[in-house]
Order: sequence, then C-alpha cells, then structure tokens
Amino acid sequence: MDSANQKLHNVQDKLQQSWLEWRKKTGCNDEVQDAEHIESRTLAITRGLTHQLQTTCLTIVASVQGLPQNIQDQANSLARSATDIYQNFSSVSSFREVSDTVLASSKGQLTKMKDSVDGVMDYLVNNTPLNWLVPDFTITDLSSEPDDFPYDVDYDGVQNNCSSANGPTQLPM
Repeated sequence: MDSANQKLHNVQDKLQQSWLEWRKKTGCNDEVQDAEHIESRTLAITRGLTHQLQTTCLTIVASVQGLPQNIQDQANSLARSATDIYQNFSSVSSFREVSDTVLASSKGQLTKMKDSVDGVMDYLVNNTPLNWLVPDFTITDLSSEPDDFPYDVDYDGVQNNCSSANGPTQLPM
C-alpha cells in the first residue's frame, strides 16, 4: 500500500513539474508565480492560525485548573490536538508535502476540538462558580449591632421614633 502511495505521489510530482515546464514555454509564467505566491501565503496563514490555536488551547489548559477532571481532560485533549496540527504544518514549504492522510486527520482533529470546546463552554455557562462573578466577601458579625434602633422608617417615607414612652412620634425627614 505504501509503495502504491509513493508511486502516486511521484506521478503527481512529475505531472506538476511537466505542467510548470509547459507553462514556462508558453509564456504563462506569471500565473505560476502568482499560484506559488498564493500557496506560500496560504501556508504562512495556516502556520500562524495553527500556532495561535495551539497557544489558545494551552491557555485554556492553565485556566481550567480546579474544575472537574473531565473538563481538564477535554482541555488537555484540545492542547494535544492543537500541537499535533501545528506540527503537521509548521515545517512544510508546499501543500504537496502534506499527505491526504494528514489533511484528513487534521480535519477530524479540528472537528473533535470544536466539540470539546463546546463541551467546556457549556460547562462554564451552566456551572460558573459564584466567586467568578462576585468578588469574595464575608458577612460581618451582626451580634455587635444594637437590637433596637431609635428610628423606624415606614413605607410612606416618614421616620417614626420607636423609643418614646408615649408611643411613636413622627419626625420630619
């Protein structure tokens, strides 16, 4: 099987070389240079995106520490997949150097990564700890407060003095 794949790859390379030579002879070299420039630029973008993906996934791994183990496992799986994909594209100089198997594998890994990110995000949306939303605070000891207050505010906004012996006295606010 590998020898058949190698022969197919060699035939593709020879066909590509023949096509390039024909294009040079016919004066269509500018289009070839444009195609090579586009391929080079596409590879550079691919390298940049896969590097950014790897960096982001490693940041996610660091951020989910303390969450349940299954969430941490999903994040670690994301980071491993992102690293694999980055390594597949980081050193190639042409798409001809990337096998169909690597492309299919990378596509499958990206699909699994999307599902894992969705799982982590669902967990975070539905199970966000309160200390992530509200700063940490402690309830003060209320036993030091007096049990009776000299003034009581009614719903009508009038302050009533509750400590009078003759009953409540209304005071202006």
